[in-house]
Formats: sequence, structure tokens, C-alpha cells
Amino acid sequence: MSFAEALTFLYDKRLRDDGKPYSDRDVADALQAAGVDVSHSYLWMLRKGRKDHPRTNIVTGLAAFFHVPAGFFLDRPVYDAWRKRLATPAEGSVPVPRGGHSILRRGFEGMSDRSQSLLEALAAHVHELEGDDRPGNQYE
Repeated sequence: MSFAEALTFLYDKRLRDDGKPYSDRDVADALQAAGVDVSHSYLWMLRKGRKDHPRTNIVTGLAAFFHVPAGFFLDRPVYDAWRKRLATPAEGSVPVPRGGHSILRRGFEGMSDRSQSLLEALAAHVHELEGDDRPGNQYE
């Protein structure tokens, strides 16, 4: 699995609130608002495999944005488990809301975008842990 393959999969599976795919500019803008210095052209190069081995802050920023653990990009078993999870949502699961329309963000309007992104990442992690506790969800 390449970084490009993992990132492209997330672009395909994690859609905007309106059901359309995120553009590289959408993702770059959100990451920049969260304090990650990245351009849309660099994200395009990562998706196309023209660049690889991004900085740690970009990997963690992308993981938070797409609501996956950073290991999704780095660890084959984590990638495989999350790819399966995202390809076939669990019965009764509710996707974590994205972006400015997030219910979680509405409760913290005075917080910085970075703090709000961290709260969303925490919520995604808790959701992941809840999923790990269900029978048949041992990823390690």
C-alpha cells in the first residue's frame, strides 16, 4: 500500500456534507486553518504518487481531517482494518459530521479552528474505540 493509495481511498470514501468529493483545495484550506502548512498542489502530488513521505504534521492533519488514525497511512494492518470499515459501514453506525456543520463544533464557536479540529479528532478516536469493543473488531 502506498501513501497515494491510502490518501486517494479517503478522498473517494469521505465526502463533503453535500455528498461531493473534497478537492485538494478544500483539504488544504482545512489543514491550513488547523495550522498545517500545506498547499493544494502538494496534496495533489501526494495523491498521484509524485511525492511521498510527507511531514508528520501533514500525516496527522490528514488523519484528523478524514477521521482515521494516523496509522492508516503508515501501518498495513491499520490500513486494511479501516479500509474494510469505510468500504462497508457497520450496521447502525453514523458517520462523524464534517467541517463547519459539525454538531460538535457548534457547541464551541469561540474556540480556534485548531482546537475544534482536535475535538473532532478526539470524537473520531472515541468512535473508533467504541467500534473496537464490538465483537469481531480486534484490529491488532
